[in-house]
Amino acid sequence: MAPSREVVVHPIETESVTEVDLLQPAKKKARMGLDRERGGLGGTSTDGMNIKCSPMACRPKNRIRIFVEDLLKNHHSGGNTQSLPPMMNLSLGDPTALGLKPPAEAAGAITQVLEESSTKEAHGYQHSCGVAGFREAIVTHALRGTGAAVEDVFVTSGCSQALQFSLMTLCSEGSNVLIPCPCFPLYNTICELVGAEARPYKLNPHNNWEAYLEDLEAKCDERTACLLVCNPGNPTSHAYTPKHLEELLRFAYRRGIPVVADEVYAHMTFDVSGGTTTSTTSSSSSSSSPREDSEGEETNGNQFQWLAEIALNSLGRERPPVLSCSALSKRFLVPGWRLGWLALFDDAAESLKRGGIHDGMKALVQIGMTPNSLLQAAAPSILENTPQSYHSELLETIRKGARYCVERCNACKGLQCLSEPKGAMYFMPRIDPDVFPKLGEGNGEPVDIAWTKALLAETNVFMLPGTLFGAPGFVRIVAAAPIEVLREAWDRIQEFCDKKSNSL
Repeated sequence: MAPSREVVVHPIETESVTEVDLLQPAKKKARMGLDRERGGLGGTSTDGMNIKCSPMACRPKNRIRIFVEDLLKNHHSGGNTQSLPPMMNLSLGDPTALGLKPPAEAAGAITQVLEESSTKEAHGYQHSCGVAGFREAIVTHALRGTGAAVEDVFVTSGCSQALQFSLMTLCSEGSNVLIPCPCFPLYNTICELVGAEARPYKLNPHNNWEAYLEDLEAKCDERTACLLVCNPGNPTSHAYTPKHLEELLRFAYRRGIPVVADEVYAHMTFDVSGGTTTSTTSSSSSSSSPREDSEGEETNGNQFQWLAEIALNSLGRERPPVLSCSALSKRFLVPGWRLGWLALFDDAAESLKRGGIHDGMKALVQIGMTPNSLLQAAAPSILENTPQSYHSELLETIRKGARYCVERCNACKGLQCLSEPKGAMYFMPRIDPDVFPKLGEGNGEPVDIAWTKALLAETNVFMLPGTLFGAPGFVRIVAAAPIEVLREAWDRIQEFCDKKSNSL
């Protein structure tokens, strides 16, 4: 394919046409709530009491959920789905939906707790900060080498709640949070909840989605509460080098702000060019068949390091505080268990402790409570006894899937891989609007939304448009699936691209 022009992902303004269109139902409800707060829709009514939703509850909007539910509802009610092949859903960041399974040790640990633990340990109320054994296991096994202390670890309902508690503790009304663009939309949702401005900083799609440091400098001001870094990345599947992570940490230290680290994909890094390969033939296109790896030994040139570990070992006393958010969700394939944690790593001046952040966290976990006692009791055994072979095999499956996606993408008209995936479980190609000029024509939709809708309507393959993540013109595909699943999906995608590009 011809070399692509340099692409810059411009952050979407909060009130842009695209954003308003995507979130119109939620925004309407939010504005109704605010109108009621002002008394515009209040007053006595014969229809019932004057009960109104609070602005705090009306503000947050789950961008993905709103888009997906509306699109799938229209798709299933369209009447033509019976003529389509079975749906292939590559939109959800949950590999269990695509056939991957948690380790056998997970089920064994739960059984052991039920059979051997006391009724209180398995079924009773636990400490609001988390079961002591689980917190100790997090420090010993998950956060090894970071210098974490048990008293600085708080068990949360998944990584999402850890992020929520971090921003709730650090932000005040009118403050702002530096969030990456593209990013997981939950960051925007939490900022809306706490009344903070989500201020996006640009990532470079041509260079492993690294942050533009000059853009960070321009976006940071006296109202900035923190810098949010996602590594490995969702939706971009980047894995930052230690050098770039040091640059981000030094920026935060120089500007006097803490770092909130979304590290739910910890240790899930890979090199798509590693391993041995054999040539096979795709079921739809023998002329451009990608390579599928044989059972070779994994080669990984992108070793993961916790941000707090780099801060301590590379920056020493000139390090910012780090609030590390993670979970068992992705690496152990148990996202529905909601077993997460938040670990506080202070700076040399103990700024978090002096600022009351620990006390704030203790107050929040008493409201939110922790995951159920049964899973917390089982978690230490899962962390300790799951063999490395399980993680290696899972990572190899994801690496093969990512590599397969890259090679099939390169064979598709109108799709461009600007940066190869290096971590997490996704693939984010660019859609060339010049190849699909008729998509979105007449209704003003960005090409990625029009392309995604058309792909679903004509092939029953579902993925998410980049606009939801702040990256119009891109799409996010879940690559954490067996090759046979991805092959069927890409066969349909390639046929779709050929049809749409040839119809110009």
